Amino acid sequence: MKFGTSGIREIYSEKITGSDIIKLGNSISRLGVKSVFIANDTRRSCSLIADYLGASISFNGIDVELGGELPTPVIAFISKKRGFDLGVSSTASHNPPEFCGVKLFDEDGIGLDVDVEKKIEENLNAEGLGFGDFDYGNISYDCNARDDYFEEIFGHVGEQKRKFRIVVDCANGVGSDFTPRLLGEMGHSVLSINANKSHNFFGRMPEPNAENLVHTANLVKKFDVDFGMAHDGDGDRLVLISKDGVVLDDYIMSYLLLKIILEEGRRGDVVISINTSDSIESLAKENGCDVTRTRLGKTFNLLKEKNGIFATEPSKIVDSRWGYWEDGIYAIVKLVDYMSRNDLNLEDLVKNVPKKSYLQRNIVMKGFDMEKVKEKAMK
Repeated sequence: MKFGTSGIREIYSEKITGSDIIKLGNSISRLGVKSVFIANDTRRSCSLIADYLGASISFNGIDVELGGELPTPVIAFISKKRGFDLGVSSTASHNPPEFCGVKLFDEDGIGLDVDVEKKIEENLNAEGLGFGDFDYGNISYDCNARDDYFEEIFGHVGEQKRKFRIVVDCANGVGSDFTPRLLGEMGHSVLSINANKSHNFFGRMPEPNAENLVHTANLVKKFDVDFGMAHDGDGDRLVLISKDGVVLDDYIMSYLLLKIILEEGRRGDVVISINTSDSIESLAKENGCDVTRTRLGKTFNLLKEKNGIFATEPSKIVDSRWGYWEDGIYAIVKLVDYMSRNDLNLEDLVKNVPKKSYLQRNIVMKGFDMEKVKEKAMK
């Protein structure tokens, strides 16, 4: 098992097994943590992984709290709010249903640094933990994570002057009982689709791209709504859909959120991924902010280091005032709150965003040797 740009991602039973997860739990136990919060997305394999990790970590004398099915940003939030030494999200995020994975967060809800991830990899086969070396840790179950998240997020919401009709597509993921309910309790009319939690994402594939959102976009256009939005499988991504059924480029959402933060009078460092539109960079610099580009999947680490105000990569944002984690649920709440309080529709905001073009295509490779590619790239 190896950590990629955003945790571990593999196909369960092909590339990763229960034995591997127990080794991962033992390795995590070597980090010196005393309390761990673990939750998972809707995949059956991820639920199994959460149980395996909980058992193996508690076997090494560490207290574990299990949260069941929760969005990844909520797990990061709970890790910080409750003072856990480590938060674990068992999720494959936007990947197809056969994938599983693991994301790890520190006590501040920040994804673990690359050096810590490498340390975990190095200790996967180490001996010495478990089998009676420590007293067992306690395993408990949490039922209040959602309520705590709701209470905190409503503290960032003002009086809603304009009420919107919004199509909310949660990809049958763990955001299904979060985003629709949050927007509804804010007073908006929500038409939720793909909001029945499912392990196989029967409504659409989890990645919220234009190809997977054709049906959703058609519904937005057909219904008399103000706009639509879509999450991925674990709720850290957000994509917007105009009332005309156009899936907006992901940089537009990042641009709008940064603009809102700047209008709040906040200035400081902005961190963006290497594949983020330069419209974000230009907006930040025009407002006196220093901008740094960094590797995909770790913008939040550098943002914390710089004590900055905002970080983004395609479909994801980090607002440091809320926390140093990527949160698609918070992002849509903040955007809708701003639009409502200022009596603006999405078109009012989008028309002022610079038009940029960006094209990405993923190529499936067989027999691909990443280590050789890295070696040649370094040369």
